Amino acid sequence: MPSSIRPMLAISIDKAFDNPDWLFEIKWDGYRAVGFIEKGRARLVSRNQNDLTAQYPELRDLPQLVKAENAILDGEIVALDEQGRASFSLMQQRTGIREHGRHVAARREIPVLYYVFDLIYVDGYDLRRVSLEDRKRVLAQSITSEGPLRYSDHFDRGVALFEAAKGKGLEGILAKRRGSCYEEHRTREWLKIKITQTIDCVIGGYTDPEGSRQYFGSIVLGLYDKNGKLLHVGQAGTGFNQATLKQIFSVLKERGTSRSPFHGPVDARHVHWVKPELVAEIKFTEWTHETADGGVKLRAPVFMGLREDKEPEECTFAEQRVEPS
Repeated sequence: MPSSIRPMLAISIDKAFDNPDWLFEIKWDGYRAVGFIEKGRARLVSRNQNDLTAQYPELRDLPQLVKAENAILDGEIVALDEQGRASFSLMQQRTGIREHGRHVAARREIPVLYYVFDLIYVDGYDLRRVSLEDRKRVLAQSITSEGPLRYSDHFDRGVALFEAAKGKGLEGILAKRRGSCYEEHRTREWLKIKITQTIDCVIGGYTDPEGSRQYFGSIVLGLYDKNGKLLHVGQAGTGFNQATLKQIFSVLKERGTSRSPFHGPVDARHVHWVKPELVAEIKFTEWTHETADGGVKLRAPVFMGLREDKEPEECTFAEQRVEPS
């Protein structure tokens, strides 16, 4: 039985597709983990070869749910939100969110599940050279989807699965070649198609640049609540090139002010405030859950451009159907 496994990784593509030579899965938004089942004990290892076992005591009973003495599983440790969707922000809170370079207290009361999508080894048989479709067939027969263990099923139609995942607000899907072997590196035999959302936010400030970057580091974003108060929802520091950095910086400086336009705290350092007169279109992956500093935040926000056709007052939580806190 191998003592270590480097997880097989997918290449990103832009568009979902249908092809009978491929199968399709939900992309779980959590922490990738290879599970080693040996002599009645479970050991969970991250993609960077860090031991995760102690962080998830509710997964210590995995051997009782695996119909084998020895096995190596590949899957994702996830935390589900109220709608049953895997939430990366809940996973961060479970393990301790990194805040300005330091950890905050982990929320151990947030439960996790282990969604398993591949079987690498079972009772003397190394399956890395076996086709994916056969590995998944054996996997489905080798585990019991009870307690914290779940079998991650697959589907034949990629476009339909992508649209269903999009409708449910999931992170994306994976396309995997049915006949692919298990390769311990990133490969085009597995493809990931991510789902993103866009939102229009008010710009209330900008941060200092770091390193060799010029002009500014990120724009500080907000939305208005039902009482007309501008609440901080995150920062976007990507999506700019040198030209747009310079262009945006000039319009930000023209609107500089000494007072914060935000109601309540802003979780950012070295902020220069601006009058809330500019609207930015932002691409993001999900809304986080409430954090220690209060309120929801955008995950992975990317600047797409300024919206001159929209008034700042139109940028509200109600428009997004999201509760601010």
